[in-house]
Amino acid sequence: MNIGITGGAGFIGAALATRLHASGHTVSVIDAFTDYYASDLKRERAAELARLGVTISEADVHTALNDWCSSGQFDALFHLAALPGVPGSLREPHRYIKEDIDMTVTVLEAAKRHQIQQVFFASSSSVYGEQTGALSEQQATGQVVSPYAAAKYSAETFCNAYQNLYGLQITTFRFFTVYGPSGRPDMALYRFIEQALRGQDLVVYGDPVRDFTYIDDITRGMEQALQARATGTFNLGANQPESVRKIAEMLGTRYGVAVTYTDRREGDVSMTWSNTEAARQAFGYMPAVTLTEGLERMITWHLGRV
Repeated sequence: MNIGITGGAGFIGAALATRLHASGHTVSVIDAFTDYYASDLKRERAAELARLGVTISEADVHTALNDWCSSGQFDALFHLAALPGVPGSLREPHRYIKEDIDMTVTVLEAAKRHQIQQVFFASSSSVYGEQTGALSEQQATGQVVSPYAAAKYSAETFCNAYQNLYGLQITTFRFFTVYGPSGRPDMALYRFIEQALRGQDLVVYGDPVRDFTYIDDITRGMEQALQARATGTFNLGANQPESVRKIAEMLGTRYGVAVTYTDRREGDVSMTWSNTEAARQAFGYMPAVTLTEGLERMITWHLGRV
């Protein structure tokens, strides 16, 4: 298949592009290399993709998507380009409307115009708001607690509207705390490992519990959904909530650094926990990498960069 990925130099986008290329698909990515975090890491990922034979386009999805889709003639389009992160959305909510809602509508319009058969949208566990227990897809009711979550939930509703109005085949993935080598520097596990290796204190905000999901499980699930032509909304998680404090304390003990605690950040939820039964039934999704194994892979990657 001929597949396009927006945000293809990002953490999940680049890992997905690598997997799909290895499976024999023709893969093209578009990425604006925005400054949410230092672009050096994105450029490293893009360089590796180019080495593999993935086509890289450095351009703004808002303005360049139509031409990119015209040249790509895609059978499927994965929309991963977005502005992530809860804290930033409290400071700049209008920017999140532009990058997470408006951009999604731009993608949906392009898919309609170019008759792209399948569209896959990357959403977030944040759409569930402040809830406890293993969350199934129907438990997202719009009662969110951050502008970022509101933007993702709103984008989901646009996907539903375009599917109902125009017959687009749309799959929405709700990702649960994705981690792994070459991850996002603002995420807790990346930050903890970097701080520990530098001998710095680890800082934990509140007492959060997270369903940490290894990147290979995420991209495997996305490929399975592509192969099954599954449509609908699906959680992709690990089904195994873990205490962030306990992980920080384990790393602190291992590397001889202190762990400090401060208040929970505004907009953060206390727990994420995925029920992935719908994904299992629809396309055979089964997370396989334990947190212990995934952390060791991350640490090995970070040590290679010291």
